[in-house]
Amino acid sequence: MAKPPKPAAALTVAERMRSVRALVCDVDGVLTDGNLNYLGADEIKSFSVLDGFGITLAKQAGWKVALLTARGGPGVERRATELGVELISGERSKGTAFAAICERWNVPLNEAAYIGDDWLDLPALTIAGLAATVPNAAAAVRQRAHWLSGVPGGRGAVRELVEAILRAQGRLDELLQPYLRGSAA
Repeated sequence: MAKPPKPAAALTVAERMRSVRALVCDVDGVLTDGNLNYLGADEIKSFSVLDGFGITLAKQAGWKVALLTARGGPGVERRATELGVELISGERSKGTAFAAICERWNVPLNEAAYIGDDWLDLPALTIAGLAATVPNAAAAVRQRAHWLSGVPGGRGAVRELVEAILRAQGRLDELLQPYLRGSAA
Protein backbone atom coordinates (compact mmCIF):
# COMPACT_ATOMS: atom_id res chain seq x y z
CA MET A 1 0.00 0.00 0.00
CA ALA A 2 1.37 3.43 -0.96
CA LYS A 3 2.21 5.89 1.78
CA PRO A 4 -0.09 8.92 1.91
CA PRO A 5 1.62 12.18 0.89
CA LYS A 6 3.21 14.22 3.67
CA PRO A 7 1.28 17.27 4.83
CA ALA A 8 2.80 20.38 3.24
CA ALA A 9 4.06 21.63 6.61
CA ALA A 10 6.07 18.41 7.08
CA LEU A 11 7.97 18.66 3.79
CA THR A 12 11.68 19.35 3.91
CA VAL A 13 13.19 22.16 1.87
CA ALA A 14 14.82 19.57 -0.43
CA GLU A 15 11.44 17.87 -1.00
CA ARG A 16 9.89 21.25 -1.80
CA MET A 17 12.74 22.04 -4.22
CA ARG A 18 12.38 18.75 -6.07
CA SER A 19 8.78 19.71 -6.97
CA VAL A 20 9.54 23.17 -8.41
CA ARG A 21 8.74 23.80 -12.06
CA ALA A 22 7.85 27.49 -11.91
CA LEU A 23 9.46 30.56 -10.37
CA VAL A 24 7.96 33.95 -9.61
CA CYS A 25 10.27 36.74 -8.44
CA ASP A 26 9.59 40.00 -6.70
CA VAL A 27 11.73 42.77 -8.19
CA ASP A 28 12.68 45.53 -5.73
CA GLY A 29 14.78 44.05 -2.94
CA VAL A 30 15.19 40.69 -4.73
CA LEU A 31 16.34 41.35 -8.30
CA THR A 32 17.56 44.79 -7.22
CA ASP A 33 19.14 45.94 -3.98
CA GLY A 34 15.90 47.71 -3.08
CA ASN A 35 17.30 51.21 -3.39
CA LEU A 36 15.41 53.71 -5.51
CA ASN A 37 17.65 56.13 -7.36
CA TYR A 38 16.15 59.12 -9.12
CA LEU A 39 17.78 61.20 -11.81
CA GLY A 40 15.30 63.99 -12.32
CA ALA A 41 12.06 62.28 -13.33
CA ASP A 42 13.82 59.03 -14.24
CA GLU A 43 14.20 56.08 -11.91
CA ILE A 44 17.40 54.05 -12.09
CA LYS A 45 17.43 50.34 -11.16
CA SER A 46 20.44 48.02 -11.12
CA PHE A 47 20.06 44.33 -11.90
CA SER A 48 22.66 41.61 -11.34
CA VAL A 49 23.79 39.59 -14.33
CA LEU A 50 24.06 36.65 -11.91
CA ASP A 51 20.30 36.77 -11.35
CA GLY A 52 19.68 37.15 -15.07
CA PHE A 53 21.68 34.01 -15.76
CA GLY A 54 19.86 32.20 -12.95
CA ILE A 55 16.59 33.03 -14.70
CA THR A 56 18.10 31.81 -17.99
CA LEU A 57 19.01 28.51 -16.28
CA ALA A 58 15.47 28.18 -14.91
CA LYS A 59 14.08 28.63 -18.42
CA GLN A 60 16.60 26.13 -19.82
CA ALA A 61 15.33 23.68 -17.22
CA GLY A 62 11.84 24.14 -18.67
CA TRP A 63 10.40 26.23 -15.86
CA LYS A 64 7.86 28.98 -16.25
CA VAL A 65 9.26 32.28 -14.91
CA ALA A 66 7.62 35.62 -14.13
CA LEU A 67 8.46 38.86 -12.38
CA LEU A 68 5.76 40.22 -10.05
CA THR A 69 6.16 43.78 -8.82
CA ALA A 70 4.11 46.47 -7.15
CA ARG A 71 6.19 49.26 -8.75
CA GLY A 72 7.22 48.37 -12.27
CA GLY A 73 8.61 51.03 -14.57
CA PRO A 74 10.57 51.16 -17.82
CA GLY A 75 13.72 49.57 -16.35
CA VAL A 76 11.77 46.57 -15.08
CA GLU A 77 9.94 46.24 -18.39
CA ARG A 78 13.24 46.29 -20.26
CA ARG A 79 14.80 43.66 -17.97
CA ALA A 80 11.77 41.34 -18.29
CA THR A 81 11.93 41.70 -22.07
CA GLU A 82 15.68 41.01 -22.12
CA LEU A 83 15.15 37.87 -20.03
CA GLY A 84 12.10 36.77 -22.05
CA VAL A 85 9.88 36.40 -18.98
CA GLU A 86 6.39 37.50 -18.12
CA LEU A 87 6.01 40.72 -16.13
CA ILE A 88 3.08 41.49 -13.85
CA SER A 89 3.57 45.11 -12.87
CA GLY A 90 1.76 47.47 -10.51
CA GLU A 91 0.28 44.56 -8.54
CA ARG A 92 -0.05 44.97 -4.77
CA SER A 93 -2.21 41.86 -4.17
CA LYS A 94 0.67 39.48 -4.71
CA GLY A 95 -0.97 36.36 -3.28
CA THR A 96 -3.91 36.70 -5.64
CA ALA A 97 -1.62 37.50 -8.58
CA PHE A 98 0.73 34.59 -7.80
CA ALA A 99 -2.20 32.15 -7.62
CA ALA A 100 -3.58 33.51 -10.91
CA ILE A 101 -0.21 33.14 -12.66
CA CYS A 102 0.10 29.54 -11.50
CA GLU A 103 -3.46 28.76 -12.55
CA ARG A 104 -2.89 30.27 -16.01
CA TRP A 105 0.31 28.23 -16.33
CA ASN A 106 -1.52 25.13 -15.08
CA VAL A 107 1.13 24.74 -12.34
CA PRO A 108 -0.09 23.74 -8.87
CA LEU A 109 0.99 26.15 -6.14
CA ASN A 110 3.03 23.40 -4.47
CA GLU A 111 5.17 23.20 -7.65
CA ALA A 112 5.92 26.92 -7.73
CA ALA A 113 8.63 28.87 -5.94
CA TYR A 114 8.22 32.49 -4.95
CA ILE A 115 11.05 34.77 -3.81
CA GLY A 116 10.20 38.03 -2.09
CA ASP A 117 11.52 40.31 0.61
CA ASP A 118 8.78 42.43 2.17
CA TRP A 119 5.34 42.34 3.72
CA LEU A 120 3.55 42.72 0.35
CA ASP A 121 5.14 39.37 -0.61
CA LEU A 122 3.81 37.46 2.41
CA PRO A 123 0.50 36.34 0.83
CA ALA A 124 2.40 34.80 -2.13
CA LEU A 125 5.09 33.31 0.10
CA THR A 126 2.52 31.62 2.34
CA ILE A 127 0.89 29.76 -0.57
CA ALA A 128 4.02 28.92 -2.57
CA GLY A 129 5.36 25.39 -2.55
CA LEU A 130 8.78 26.90 -1.88
CA ALA A 131 8.97 30.29 -0.19
CA ALA A 132 12.38 31.93 -0.58
CA THR A 133 13.87 35.20 0.59
CA VAL A 134 17.05 37.20 0.98
CA PRO A 135 18.98 38.05 4.17
CA ASN A 136 18.05 41.74 3.90
CA ALA A 137 14.32 40.89 3.86
CA ALA A 138 11.90 42.06 6.52
CA ALA A 139 12.03 39.90 9.66
CA ALA A 140 8.44 38.68 9.16
CA VAL A 141 9.41 37.39 5.71
CA ARG A 142 12.62 35.69 6.88
CA GLN A 143 10.65 33.94 9.65
CA ARG A 144 8.15 32.49 7.18
CA ALA A 145 10.49 31.50 4.35
CA HIS A 146 11.53 27.91 3.68
CA TRP A 147 14.85 29.00 2.16
CA LEU A 148 17.16 31.98 2.75
CA SER A 149 19.85 33.01 0.28
CA GLY A 150 23.38 33.67 1.42
CA VAL A 151 23.60 36.92 -0.56
CA PRO A 152 21.39 40.01 -0.41
CA GLY A 153 18.84 41.05 -2.99
CA GLY A 154 20.35 42.41 -6.19
CA ARG A 155 23.54 40.41 -5.67
CA GLY A 156 22.74 36.98 -7.14
CA ALA A 157 20.12 35.62 -4.72
CA VAL A 158 17.86 34.39 -7.54
CA ARG A 159 20.82 32.66 -9.20
CA GLU A 160 21.67 30.99 -5.88
CA LEU A 161 18.05 29.85 -5.47
CA VAL A 162 17.81 28.44 -9.00
CA GLU A 163 21.07 26.53 -8.61
CA ALA A 164 19.98 25.14 -5.22
CA ILE A 165 16.71 23.91 -6.73
CA LEU A 166 18.44 22.41 -9.77
CA ARG A 167 20.94 20.69 -7.46
CA ALA A 168 18.07 19.24 -5.38
CA GLN A 169 16.43 18.05 -8.61
CA GLY A 170 19.68 16.44 -9.78
CA ARG A 171 19.74 18.66 -12.89
CA LEU A 172 22.50 21.17 -12.23
CA ASP A 173 25.28 19.10 -13.85
CA GLU A 174 23.08 18.37 -16.87
CA LEU A 175 22.61 22.11 -17.48
CA LEU A 176 26.29 22.81 -16.83
CA GLN A 177 27.56 20.36 -19.49
CA PRO A 178 26.90 22.52 -22.60
CA TYR A 179 28.83 25.35 -20.96
CA LEU A 180 31.77 23.06 -20.19
CA ARG A 181 31.79 21.94 -23.83
CA GLY A 182 31.49 25.52 -25.10
CA SER A 183 28.30 24.62 -26.92
CA ALA A 184 25.74 26.51 -24.81
CA ALA A 185 23.22 28.49 -26.83
